[in-house]
Amino acid sequence: MRAAIALVIVLNVLGCAQVHRVIVAQQPVGNLQVSDSPTAGAICVDITPPPGMPMGGYSFLGNRGQGFRTRLKARVVYLNDGKGHSVALAQTDLPAASLLLHHKVAEAVAGPAGLRPGDIAITASHTHSAPANFFENDFYNKHMSSGKWLDVDFLEFLTQRVAQGIVEAHRSRRPARVATGSREIHGYNRNRSLAAYARNGGVNIRLGEPDAAFRAVNPALCMVRVDVQDDRGAYKPLAAFSTFSVHACALTPPVEVYSADLFAYAQKDLERAIQRKYNTPWAVVHALTTGTQGDMAPALPEQGDNMFRHFPVDWRGARKLGQGIGREAIDLFESLGDSLTTDVVLESAVRELNIREHNAVESIKLCRNAAVGNPLVAGAYERRTPLLAAVPFLKGGHWMSRRWWFFKNGPQGNKRHFGFSFLQPLVEPKSSFPNTVMFQLIRVNEAIILPVPFEVTAESGRRMAARVKQEFLQAGDHTIRHVWVASNANGYFGYTTTPEEYSRQEYEGGHTLYGRYSTPYLTAHLGLLARDLEAKGEVHELSPKWEYVLKVNKFYPEARTSTGVRRALAVPTLKRARRENEEDYVRFRWQDVGPSEINFHQPLARVEVKAGDRWEPMRVDERPIDDDGYDLEVRYLDKLADGMGEYEVRWYNPVPGGGYRFVIAARGERAAIVSRAFVYKGSADGLHGEAALALFAAQTITD
Repeated sequence: MRAAIALVIVLNVLGCAQVHRVIVAQQPVGNLQVSDSPTAGAICVDITPPPGMPMGGYSFLGNRGQGFRTRLKARVVYLNDGKGHSVALAQTDLPAASLLLHHKVAEAVAGPAGLRPGDIAITASHTHSAPANFFENDFYNKHMSSGKWLDVDFLEFLTQRVAQGIVEAHRSRRPARVATGSREIHGYNRNRSLAAYARNGGVNIRLGEPDAAFRAVNPALCMVRVDVQDDRGAYKPLAAFSTFSVHACALTPPVEVYSADLFAYAQKDLERAIQRKYNTPWAVVHALTTGTQGDMAPALPEQGDNMFRHFPVDWRGARKLGQGIGREAIDLFESLGDSLTTDVVLESAVRELNIREHNAVESIKLCRNAAVGNPLVAGAYERRTPLLAAVPFLKGGHWMSRRWWFFKNGPQGNKRHFGFSFLQPLVEPKSSFPNTVMFQLIRVNEAIILPVPFEVTAESGRRMAARVKQEFLQAGDHTIRHVWVASNANGYFGYTTTPEEYSRQEYEGGHTLYGRYSTPYLTAHLGLLARDLEAKGEVHELSPKWEYVLKVNKFYPEARTSTGVRRALAVPTLKRARRENEEDYVRFRWQDVGPSEINFHQPLARVEVKAGDRWEPMRVDERPIDDDGYDLEVRYLDKLADGMGEYEVRWYNPVPGGGYRFVIAARGERAAIVSRAFVYKGSADGLHGEAALALFAAQTITD
């Protein structure tokens, strides 16, 4: 073990990478129009990058994206109270937001959208099937994915797309009505760190009870509903900004394509159902983001703690959970219809602090230096790191992974430092860790949203919300009914647990970088921010300058000029499911220009169906079967000669019938590619059956 640690240190010290300096300017805010009534706009923009980006969340166990199964989106809800104050709530299908991304977006939209940095919240679904490598610190650019360092091209792509979404939402604003609310929903999350949670006072959870993991949760689904006027003056639904506490890791580390995980289904289902029911002239937007999900696993069958167990990618399970949350969100959305009001109250407050330099608040003192605990290296429950989790000193919750009683004084408590406290800084310099927290509070009517750059455990979130609500009550404001945390927002710091949970040193405690008082420290600062907002009416305190020096790498595809011909490479064929969690799919391969010449955030493929003498877009339950849904997957397979590439489109869960054909969108002046037509007759027994392939036929159908 010591030899291995020494080798790691040597490699890290001797290794080198190109360094990039990023300077972001704080721009003057453009004029904000004051109207007689509140206005709102909402937009959904695609942020799907080219294949090849390392996917974040599973560290070195994660793959690089070969394509996408569900597109990655940024959904923006813009609100203006008609009195001179506006906010932009942006949800992204990313592992986490980034302070660097936030600052660059704020720089881009200050003039055209009239927004200050504190008026913008960038949240994340925390999907583990989306790229990372866009953070403002070397630590997470190095360790969150299987690729190291910042990808400048990806950062710029995200900045441009999210900023464009905010500007478009601002430009599309219409007279609005707003409602806020929440409801408890059960059966969609469970506590994966139950022994640590049970240490909290007053939680009334006993280990060993069969339903304990399902009661030790944050069941709140919280929502801001927005309706706007159409051209005839009638109000119709436009958007929802929602939060639910569940890890977006229903898809396990072997996943090979970008995806919003279970969130994709909940987002899409509400958007389609509400738009169809109310016949809105605009696309409905459901910006669903994650809440206090630090210890909240998706409520799939428990996989146990066997680090050598094979975890298949359970698309069926992700879909079932996501669609269930979607149904609950639709019910909540509908229930808020009677509460919609044009009397809109918006407030925002922000305070940026370098927590290494400002590590004390009230009677709480935070550790000045971040440290990685052994349990972080061994991984979370049900997702243990092979081999490393077999070492007792590393496995979360094991008594050997914690310091003994006479070594646990100080802010880092009983955390056992990975590689020893005196060696770890040689591998991970203290300056490489994130250090600046953007404390933020956004009020929408009776709701307070707390965007926090941590994975917040359920009990930590309760304490934060309770403190903030208490500050409003003590100031005489009794109108606040809902306070909720949006985790992984405006940056990323790993986890924050309560001191009681931290003492157990499970994975979540080992990944609480700044020690056992992290949650009390954050809670105090959020409380003070709320108090100052009530007292002053305005809190907008930012760092004097935004400047970052980061190591960089490049994962975007190398630019190549393609001179070959776009063409089909094979007829459509059927791949049948062999396991309960798998799905039948029909696949079609084609040759196209290289990935650097394709905008993967634009439409690429669809399925068409023969209707009489013409072909029409295929729809199932009013859902188009194209690459903007969740049943059509696009993959990049390999390089070909003349700068071309080999690609495959897969139609999962195909519907028996025909004739069908795949259509690959035109590329510039190059015509669309149309597959040979086919008929799908289904599997003999619905899943296995040797007759499945025989029952599938690819045949020519005359246009």
